Amino acid sequence: MNDPFDLRLSRRALLRHLAVAAGATAALPLPGRAALASSGGAPAGTASKAALQYQDQPRGTSACANCANFIAGEDARAPGHCIIVAGDISPRGWCLAYAGNG
Repeated sequence: MNDPFDLRLSRRALLRHLAVAAGATAALPLPGRAALASSGGAPAGTASKAALQYQDQPRGTSACANCANFIAGEDARAPGHCIIVAGDISPRGWCLAYAGNG
């Protein structure tokens, strides 16, 4: 019989609940980041350029313009901002905080 007060879950139901919880947790930062980008506000990066070995040249095919932490400027060549590194960031730059977009 199905007892409505029996709190035991099957393995399949437990895994389904864990997958939904993990997906919801992973999606949490996205709306806040999209709101910052659309409002024009840039989060202040706190790490210094020197600490993360920032350079104005790309490292191979890795550049700030295709980094997940980069917030683009007015156009493709304009300096932008970084979630991690403080100050203006060149879209053609690179640092140790580089995280590919995909």
